[in-house]
Amino acid sequence: MKSKNIIYPSLLFTLIIIIWELSVRISNVPNYILPSPTKLTSFFLTYISTGELLINAWVTLQEIFIGTFFGIILGVFLGYLIVKIKLIERLLMPLILIIQIAPKISLAPLFILWFGLGIQSKIALVILVVSFPIMVNQYTAFKQIDIRYIELLKILKASKFQKFISLELPFAFSAIISGIKVSVTQAITAAVIGEMMGAKSGLGYLLTYGNEMYDINIILSSVITLSIIGLVLYYMATYIEKKVLYWR
Repeated sequence: MKSKNIIYPSLLFTLIIIIWELSVRISNVPNYILPSPTKLTSFFLTYISTGELLINAWVTLQEIFIGTFFGIILGVFLGYLIVKIKLIERLLMPLILIIQIAPKISLAPLFILWFGLGIQSKIALVILVVSFPIMVNQYTAFKQIDIRYIELLKILKASKFQKFISLELPFAFSAIISGIKVSVTQAITAAVIGEMMGAKSGLGYLLTYGNEMYDINIILSSVITLSIIGLVLYYMATYIEKKVLYWR
């Protein structure tokens, strides 16, 4: 079954590449509109060898990893506070709902205005985007804890810390991990859109630069790199989820 999950997508991908190559050659499509896979691969490898693509990819990766790390911490912290302190829940929930409904990416220009064109504004945007799924998942999980378990711990006179370790954290852990898995892909989107709106480096910057220069090779090379990063991070998150939540 696992081999089929690898073979079938690989065959489909190979078929798409063959059709793409033949279509471009037969139709004589100009390179500036759509290069053939062979020419694109040649450009992609050359672009990597110059170091420019890797340098910009590293900038985007920093924004993703740093933003995701602090976004997870913020999401878990806020989720716990909202559940535990009713005043904070009443104060923050309306604001959270407003921000959740509104496209968080639309705040990118505001973050660039506040933090500048460097990686700080993109990290801030990633933190915002990552923290919300984790916070909402944790909040929902805590609210679904069976009241009988809570009453049992009260009878046993368990401390707040014991209650958190023995009941709340295990119950919410699955939801937090699932939130992290969702957040990883959103972090990439946030970082790239932030870079496209205003940056001096990064893969989003390369996309904008390629568009301004009408260079489809730069655009497609950036897209390929982002796709590779997205796939690697997704499968990493899936692997961690399976290892941590092994009982599921």
